[in-house]
Amino acid sequence: MTSSTASLSETSTGLPSAPEPMTADEVLAAAERLVPVLRERAVETDRERRIAPETFRLLQEAGVFHILKPKEYGGFELTEHDHAMVMMTLARGCASTAWVASILSSDNVAIVAYPQETQDEIWGENGYATLAGNTNLNPKATAERVPGGYRLTGRWGFCSGSDFSEWLIFNAPAGEDGDGHMFLVPREDTITIDDWFPTGMRGTGSRTMAVEDVFVPDHRVQATKDTVDKIKERRVLHPTFDAMYAPWPSPGKFPFAAVGVGAALGAVDFFAETAGSSTRVAGALGGTVRLADQDYVATEFAEAAGEAEMARLMVEAGSAAFSSLAHQRRTPTQAELGRGLRDNALVTRVALRSVSRIFSLVGAKAGFPDHPVSRAKRDVELVSHHVTLNWRQNAVHYLASRV
Repeated sequence: MTSSTASLSETSTGLPSAPEPMTADEVLAAAERLVPVLRERAVETDRERRIAPETFRLLQEAGVFHILKPKEYGGFELTEHDHAMVMMTLARGCASTAWVASILSSDNVAIVAYPQETQDEIWGENGYATLAGNTNLNPKATAERVPGGYRLTGRWGFCSGSDFSEWLIFNAPAGEDGDGHMFLVPREDTITIDDWFPTGMRGTGSRTMAVEDVFVPDHRVQATKDTVDKIKERRVLHPTFDAMYAPWPSPGKFPFAAVGVGAALGAVDFFAETAGSSTRVAGALGGTVRLADQDYVATEFAEAAGEAEMARLMVEAGSAAFSSLAHQRRTPTQAELGRGLRDNALVTRVALRSVSRIFSLVGAKAGFPDHPVSRAKRDVELVSHHVTLNWRQNAVHYLASRV
């Protein structure tokens, strides 16, 4: 099989087998140092529709992919709160880069649902190995039962982070009832279809990945409906890893919402830094006005910035609450889960409103794709359409959990 993109092994030459252990504060500080670098590279990332290999290398060195990974494989076993704060920080510089980081960090929890044999296969020789793919069931895919496993054929879109991951996860019907099963496939057994041309989040490289009659052994296959129970069974392998006691998938990581909020905060940062020197046309007959001198600009910006900050505080508090539950080994109640789903959708909704207000203040200049506020608006818009952030759907779950 061939691919149009570089593999992780081709970009990680010289890295140690795993990074030195890092605390949550150290990883967050490393993420903060990356913000200006990511901001500088954001235009190129957007145009190229992928993050650069050197940017991915910086994420590796910052320990980002080890936040939610067991210590046995060089991970830091940090919390969902730490994950959310790091991803929100990275998104202030580049939402696409933060999205890839969030996906690949989160997917480590999917790996630990598999037997130790599988975990050893993925991380035993490469402590930086990551997992991308798509866990949505593709009913058109086929998985033929053969001795020792399955032969898998199909294609899955929206495979964020697949430019660099050595492993892909795909959901296909299998068994007598055609229930969804999760298949782990090495990257070299996949085909990349370059079809990622969206309006926002362009740098995520969320291309379609396909497999054609690929053998997948039994130890890399499990029923989707069994994932939660399998994670519980594997706790004995990693007894100090709190994230294995969180629900799956967990709203406590704010895996997508934190990116949307971070992108809005980045737009706030940019506007505050440039408003003093920025102008826009005064009227149809010409002339210019300085943005910082306009009362309407001050009132709109203050509210937009305040909304983004409130969303940030909600991500911070919500992720800390879920991390505390996992540390206590307490299963969230339906009311707590309902609130978590609501909060993920709500902060994204607020972030979109915030960045849209700032966009309107910039004027026609924001219509150009390379403008930072234009990119932030397009990115948050696309983030808001993720299935897990559907406001109406999550609002229904929230009310149902309260009555």
